[in-house]
Amino acid sequence: MTKLREAKYLLPLVIFAIFILNLIQGANTQLLADEAYYWVYSQNMSWGYFDHPPMVALWIFISDFFFNHEIGVRFFSSVSYIGIIYLIWGTIQHPKKKQYTWLYLLLIFSTGLLNAYGFVTTPDTPLMFFLALFLWSYRRYLSEKKLLNYVFISISIAGLFYSKYQSVLIIFFVLLSNLKLVKDYKLWLAFLGSIIIYSPHLYWQWLNDFPSFRYHLYERVSVNSYKFRDTLNHFLNAVIIFGLTFFSIYKAFFKRFKTKDAFYRGLNFIIIGFFVFFFFSSFRGHVQPQWISPILFPLIIISFNYLIENKKDLKVFNYLAIINICIILFLRVVVANEGLIPYKTHFHGHKQWALKLKEKTEGYEKMFINRYQEPSIYWFYAQEKPHHLSIYLGRKNQYGLIPDNNQFQRDTIVKITRILDSLPKDYTFKKHNRNYLYATYIKSFNPNNKLRVSINSQEPIGFSSNKLNSFTVTFSNPYNREIHLDKHKFFIVFHNKVAEKTESIPLHKAIGIIPAKGTLVTLFEFDGRDLKILTEDYKKFGIGMQVTNKVKASSISSVYPFSIKKY
Repeated sequence: MTKLREAKYLLPLVIFAIFILNLIQGANTQLLADEAYYWVYSQNMSWGYFDHPPMVALWIFISDFFFNHEIGVRFFSSVSYIGIIYLIWGTIQHPKKKQYTWLYLLLIFSTGLLNAYGFVTTPDTPLMFFLALFLWSYRRYLSEKKLLNYVFISISIAGLFYSKYQSVLIIFFVLLSNLKLVKDYKLWLAFLGSIIIYSPHLYWQWLNDFPSFRYHLYERVSVNSYKFRDTLNHFLNAVIIFGLTFFSIYKAFFKRFKTKDAFYRGLNFIIIGFFVFFFFSSFRGHVQPQWISPILFPLIIISFNYLIENKKDLKVFNYLAIINICIILFLRVVVANEGLIPYKTHFHGHKQWALKLKEKTEGYEKMFINRYQEPSIYWFYAQEKPHHLSIYLGRKNQYGLIPDNNQFQRDTIVKITRILDSLPKDYTFKKHNRNYLYATYIKSFNPNNKLRVSINSQEPIGFSSNKLNSFTVTFSNPYNREIHLDKHKFFIVFHNKVAEKTESIPLHKAIGIIPAKGTLVTLFEFDGRDLKILTEDYKKFGIGMQVTNKVKASSISSVYPFSIKKY
């Protein structure tokens, strides 16, 4: 027992046991919907993807090289988790460190969110690995400015950038905490090396018209309005990521806040910076717990040093940590064993509905509406590539960048949607809990969803509520074939200010043929008396196009501000 308590025995033994546990968990737990979506990334390796940089796809690609099924998505996450534990352990410097290896393990394994990165693969998984590498490298750099430390810093920064865009905040806050860093020209060379490594992704963004940057910086939040619950959730997230030990963790942070040590000042800036940044982000929309996950390692390092020196707080932490670990283990058993509790979690039921859908619609291509989660789950478990179409209020995603998406090879397809509306349906599939999917057969469907229309006006448009309204538009056809406008229905679609509702009015007078790879200028008209369906909450409008009565209109334009004039 004495030898077991020593770091050289305890740490590797526990890490090996956790590695085996994570492999078993990863192999026997169905994928999260987002994991399936990132698996779709890995089916077409690229320097970039719509939502995130490509590192998560590389994590899955490596896993898939060794294994199939769920573990073929998660294997390398279990491997990198080992690296995370060792890197953070190597970052901690305390004279009694080896005597408290058990405390470090309690801090790691009682942190719920951190446990997930041992068997779940999301962009946060590589982010946390490269954050651990960066903190370890930065600590070494502050102690000794060797060439190898500059190399590690350069690699870790590039890895962070390739993992998630928010990682730029980590570098910014550390730099802000220690402005003397700007005087070190070798650090500038290291950063230049990171940018060179990162440049293929920047080139990909440029080639694709910066889809990720436009989505995250503008499109994702441009229509949101403030909700108090979003700010409240941000504070709850700071508690949830730790669980019952949050009181001990944050007490340690505040007690150790004042410091002259450059490294710990950097940790403090990361914690405060992320909390404040996403506090203000909550004014623009929903914030998720994993967005503040970079504060985990700084808080664990600070808490480790504080608890060693404060026995009373250490005793309280030990009790809370053990309860936390028991809860985490119970939850891990639950997510791996569907049916253990009456409620189905986000890990449950995916394989069953995907295989049932495949059986019922065998021989037909599938087109999923709006959500990217369902086609990704179906593709993974049914091993059959689906299509995806965004209709109004459906957000853009990676499927819009897949070259052969919505290029159907058969005359009849099956539309799959979660939307319960008045459109005809042929099958209903229960997913889990109260969620359903609805299937409809459609013949001769060609969505033309890449067609684009722009309104020829630079000023906010004014519509009359008492007479016929008209405006000129320009159609752009990206296809290698003509498009006949008279075969489509067009609508002017009004958005409320939070983009949760729309109201549509039919448009008329759009006639003509758009040449292949060409443009066409034409006129749209609608009756102003139809504007009575709107309330003051509707601030913007766009143009929608409907190809068949079995599928609602898709957005083919940007959104524009407007006003209503009574004349």
